[in-house]
Amino acid sequence: MKKIALLATLFVMVATFAFAQTWSGRLVDAVCKAGSEGQDSFSASCPATAATHLFAVELPDARVLALDAAGNEKAADAVRNNQKLNLRATVTGLLVGRMLKVETIEIQ
Repeated sequence: MKKIALLATLFVMVATFAFAQTWSGRLVDAVCKAGSEGQDSFSASCPATAATHLFAVELPDARVLALDAAGNEKAADAVRNNQKLNLRATVTGLLVGRMLKVETIEIQ
């Protein structure tokens, strides 16, 4: 029985990585972005800062994908280690609705 459970767990982990995708865009403050829908992009730029707690990735086609809890932690660490504004990010993970379940995040 333990072998079956181990194999099932291994299968789920492999399947998760097999379906992972990559998105690239601008790292933004998700709360600010949600509150500014319908405004022009200049007034609603919402850059991610060290004070940001909820992050999202704004894609080139203007879609905004929120990050999950693990992604928010990874993004917060990356922002604290980077002093630039208008950070670009490449995120690998699974898209569930409009939320990214983040596996990795790379800041450029």
